[in-house]
Amino acid sequence: MSMVQNGGVPVRQSDLPSRGGILGCIDAIEGDRLYGWAWDPDRPAQRLAVEIYVDGDRAAQMEAGLLRDDLAANGVGDGHHAFEYQHPGGRALVGRRIEVRLAGQDVALPAAGQAASVLATHALFARLAQLEATVAGLQEKQQETGKFYHFALKGLEMLQRDVKTHDKVLFRQDERTEAILQETSYFGAFVRKIVWNRRFLGLLALLLIVSNLFWAFLALRG
Repeated sequence: MSMVQNGGVPVRQSDLPSRGGILGCIDAIEGDRLYGWAWDPDRPAQRLAVEIYVDGDRAAQMEAGLLRDDLAANGVGDGHHAFEYQHPGGRALVGRRIEVRLAGQDVALPAAGQAASVLATHALFARLAQLEATVAGLQEKQQETGKFYHFALKGLEMLQRDVKTHDKVLFRQDERTEAILQETSYFGAFVRKIVWNRRFLGLLALLLIVSNLFWAFLALRG
């Protein structure tokens, strides 16, 4: 593997960013522009076609055929392997999800240098936004659960009050029933006494009558 110069630092081509045997990367994103390069060391004179994707949508296809002195200086073919994309609407590409693929292939170029930092920062903020949304959803669920527990607690308190009220009513009813039974018991005892006294008096009256008849009978015979 031949040695190339990269900013004055000796490197091997194997140390350059590669994907699927293709050397290249997205190396800068500034405003509404992105910069990169792609080169096939097995076909060094060929200009590769690349596709630009922004937030998952295919935005453009172009040839990586622009000259960059740093590529030529570092042995990347003849240096005519760079590409540059500018958003047609002038929208900033920073903070967007960017992907560059080889045309007709499912091979995406890696990000390096400043572009790697930009895309990593975007991915981090996207993850943070997703995490924030998840936390917000959990908080909302927690609030809903808290409301449910609040209503459930209120319902239990009302049920407890109803049970206490019901117990009081039953207690009073039991007291009243016991009083009625007691009164009935007293009345029954009184009636039984009256009945017993009437029988006693009747028996006594019958004995008196019999005794009088007996004495009358004796008087008549004498």
